[in-house]
Amino acid sequence: MKLSPIRSAVSAVLFCFGLHAHAAVIVTDSTYGVADGNILLRNFDVTRHGDIQDLNVLIEFSKCDDPRIGAAGSACIGTGNSFNSEMIFRLIGPKGTVVNLVNAGTYTGSRPGSGRISVNFDDEAATAVGGVATAGSFRPVKQLSAFDGTDMFGTWTLQIQDLAVGDPLEYFSSRLEFNANAAETDPAPVPEPASLGLLGLGLLGLSAARRRKQPVS
Repeated sequence: MKLSPIRSAVSAVLFCFGLHAHAAVIVTDSTYGVADGNILLRNFDVTRHGDIQDLNVLIEFSKCDDPRIGAAGSACIGTGNSFNSEMIFRLIGPKGTVVNLVNAGTYTGSRPGSGRISVNFDDEAATAVGGVATAGSFRPVKQLSAFDGTDMFGTWTLQIQDLAVGDPLEYFSSRLEFNANAAETDPAPVPEPASLGLLGLGLLGLSAARRRKQPVS
């Protein structure tokens, strides 16, 4: 069935508004904590629905020889080695899916600590995580794409683990960044008044054009 010019214009505009269904959702945590032969857990509540297309995880941490650098610290204070191979980072999804970001032994073992750093875990990063613990963007041990296609809604858990006592793993903050397609679960965005005004003007113009083309009886 051939659509009239007015109906075609309406359909085109509504289609354009529908293209804004992709959502970038970021949840963060900045509760300082220390893992020293134990596990820390940090929970993130995502209150929006949407199928995940991409997920990145940023963690800010330090691994130093004693003493701790503290919540406001930056450089290591202790002069001994930090056993970086003791660190484990895991992300657990709302339905129990587990992705290991860093395994025991992923980072180089006994070496002076690098102090407070931020590591962004991104499947598309050029370099895989491992070796010396340095700031930057790295591919995790297991791909975060394991969450692709699943609903981001629910409680996510970041597990920060240190396997032995003596050189603490200090946690400062973290961030989960979702790129999701919310078209099927979230309501379509409401057009802004200015956009509705433009649509109205366009429809009036089409209507006037049709009247001018009608034959005079």
